[in-house]
Amino acid sequence: MNKFLIFTSLLFMTTTTQAKPTLEYNFGESDCGLCDWFVVLDGVMGGRSKAEFEQTENSAVLSGTISLDNNGGFASIRTPFSGFDLSGFKQVTIRYRSTGQQFAMSLSNYKRFYKPKYKQGLPNTNNEWSTLTLKLDEFYKVRLGTKLEGAPSQEDLAEVIRLGLISDEKKASAFQLELDFIRFE
Repeated sequence: MNKFLIFTSLLFMTTTTQAKPTLEYNFGESDCGLCDWFVVLDGVMGGRSKAEFEQTENSAVLSGTISLDNNGGFASIRTPFSGFDLSGFKQVTIRYRSTGQQFAMSLSNYKRFYKPKYKQGLPNTNNEWSTLTLKLDEFYKVRLGTKLEGAPSQEDLAEVIRLGLISDEKKASAFQLELDFIRFE
């Protein structure tokens, strides 16, 4: 086989092989910082919950207290609004540990808080590390805490504008959620 034919074959193989899409937040990497995630509390509606989101050497930790005073009851971390085309992914894997509250991962398609979003629960791990894989087609639709019919369509997944993690029990308690990574696959 001549050199030109070998080069042409290699070029064809590299140009026709498509890379698998990736989206990962590795909270333990020093260049990640908090990966632009930020805290949103029930104070936006008058609540009194408190929380901090801090970087550790190997993770990021959301910790605080959920208060039901003044119609409160949640703490969350979220990404800035952006474009997240998740239509090429089938699942999201999260390595975390938690105490005090169950959390949920949320996928938002709208900037308005009262519009529906999709979410799926992350059970309380009693401070033990857990790696949980959630299928994107098993997320369910919610609006203001009320479960609705429907799972995200491919179009919905293509138009996600924010990712989030939110406390998923309306109970007063101290809590901690420690994150190693979130990886869409």
